[in-house]
Amino acid sequence: LIDIYLPDFKYLNPQTAKEYSNAPDYPETAKAALAEAFRQCGTPTINPETGLMMRGVQVRHLVLPGHAQESRQILWNLYQTYGNRIGYSIMNQYTPMPQMKSHPLLSRKVTQQEYDNVVRYAKQIGIENAYTQEGEAACNSFIPEFFGQP
Repeated sequence: LIDIYLPDFKYLNPQTAKEYSNAPDYPETAKAALAEAFRQCGTPTINPETGLMMRGVQVRHLVLPGHAQESRQILWNLYQTYGNRIGYSIMNQYTPMPQMKSHPLLSRKVTQQEYDNVVRYAKQIGIENAYTQEGEAACNSFIPEFFGQP
């Protein structure tokens, strides 16, 4: 029925999930959803002519400012569970919203050092199937319109 899943895996720490999304059960729920997606699709099938995924799971992870350690823990957890039997997308596009200007962490973009640290770690632990973002990915073009307001 579904050929490709593109789930997000945002948090591993229930406290972070509670603070940012009011969802302390997010880590366990995300793990269960990912396990089901993997059960349905299995190891990626890649079209040899185009190099595009035809079937499989590509997990998206948005690195958050001040949370590089949690990002590394997420990647470690995913790699220990799935290895390279899933694809990874390590995103650097967190864009602070005006409402976050007084938040100690979410008021800023992810630094290049934070992002590079996470990507380097992914390579060190053996992740081979990862998309990464280069340059300035954190900009307003990544913010969806909510109720007609960008």
